[in-house]
Amino acid sequence: MTQESTHHPSGPLLLAVALAMVAGFVDAHIYLAVSPIFVANMSGNLVHIGMLVGDGNWWQAVGAAAAVVAFATGVIVSIVEHDRRLRRWGHLRPEVLLAVESVLLVAVAVLRSRHGVGFHPRLTGSAIPIVVVAAAAMGVQAATLRRVGDVAVSTTYGTGAIVRIGEKVALAGRRAGRSSVHRRRVTVLVLATVLVSYVAGAAVAAALGSSKWLLFLPAGVLVVSTAVVAAGSPTTVSGDGSAVP
Repeated sequence: MTQESTHHPSGPLLLAVALAMVAGFVDAHIYLAVSPIFVANMSGNLVHIGMLVGDGNWWQAVGAAAAVVAFATGVIVSIVEHDRRLRRWGHLRPEVLLAVESVLLVAVAVLRSRHGVGFHPRLTGSAIPIVVVAAAAMGVQAATLRRVGDVAVSTTYGTGAIVRIGEKVALAGRRAGRSSVHRRRVTVLVLATVLVSYVAGAAVAAALGSSKWLLFLPAGVLVVSTAVVAAGSPTTVSGDGSAVP
């Protein structure tokens, strides 16, 4: 029986910051300019689904559920691509997925412009493809970068990071070796930086308004990130199955 391998691409903190800002921007832009549905923060979407079902708002619940399915599909497709590359070449090329994500975000901007989609508190038929494609793009991103060094990160949601920061703070008072204290501080710094970047991206999106072409901004960030990652070394897999640069 084939042993299952994990696919945890690693990258620099600057890349994690850029991707977290992209996720926060896209999440806030869709929520504020299209329909109140999250396309990156699936934890929020799950709560929304429960509330919408309880309120009898079935159509909006279906839209939120479609975002969850699209996000999961983006993750699945990305992991399949990682697995294919690992089996064939023994390394990962996250820039391929970053390029795909940028194309999907451009597609979202084009769909908004072509169909004249603006904000509506209830999901409209023309907004469904926008929500689905944006959520798929965020799913792709979720699988593109999983670590900064040996610190596990997520650039599309923050709940897990808050839990881990709380854990590290709670353990900070115990007596530990210098190396343990250093690792703890690095972990908290990385997680906090990614969290702040996610919030900053959302703040920028809210400040800039609802122009149909604003998604070209995060797409441009992704194009630059793709070029930077492509110029680096391929991501390989360490002995424990996690990916390292």
